[in-house]
Amino acid sequence: MSEQKPTSADQVAAFLRQHPDYFQQRPELLELLRLPDARGQAVSLLERQAAILRERNQELRERLNGLLDVARENDRLFELTRSLTLALLEARTPDKLFRGLVRTLEDDFHCDAVALLLHDREIPILGELRKQVRLIDDEALPSGLAPMLRPGKSVCGVFRQEELKALFQDQGEQVQSAALIPLDFHGPVGLLAIGSRDAMHFRSGMDTLFINHLGDILARRLSEVGRSSTARQAQRA
Repeated sequence: MSEQKPTSADQVAAFLRQHPDYFQQRPELLELLRLPDARGQAVSLLERQAAILRERNQELRERLNGLLDVARENDRLFELTRSLTLALLEARTPDKLFRGLVRTLEDDFHCDAVALLLHDREIPILGELRKQVRLIDDEALPSGLAPMLRPGKSVCGVFRQEELKALFQDQGEQVQSAALIPLDFHGPVGLLAIGSRDAMHFRSGMDTLFINHLGDILARRLSEVGRSSTARQAQRA
């Protein structure tokens, strides 16, 4: 008579997978099983299962809370973007457009630095706005910024100090991360740069849906108010 080989752990595991109701037929065995918990103390299988379910429930709750936080933040950004869009649409002159843009980004979006660089030299820039709204001199900008001025999606992340200085001038020293939004409408219009003191605020790879939308609206409005301003100047002449 051949000696019977002992059952391996893999065989037991395979058997239990094939018969998940095995312990329902032999509930007395559950009382004999003991598993160590995180503290090394032996607990019953039912207690261990309950602990695992509690852990999974906590993980699901944390994931749900994370999704709710993202949804609330998206709602907040949507409302702010909506208000800014309406303000841009209502502006009838370049000066009102610039002031509304800068004020909203600084006060409502809590941006630490704002710079609007324009190609159109016919658009008048008045008073203290010249600190944040300037004409682009492509040759004076660092070479690393040249690709950012081309039409395309916005770019977020950390930039070199010389690039931040070129974009934000005196404010560049305090900027740790930035979003660069190319403005294009039937040709290059300019670049909107938004800076933050927080190095993690504008992260590479972050969702740019809202700022891309802002860039599209702003480019069109700049083109429209620029043409209107030029027409008024021609009439006065």
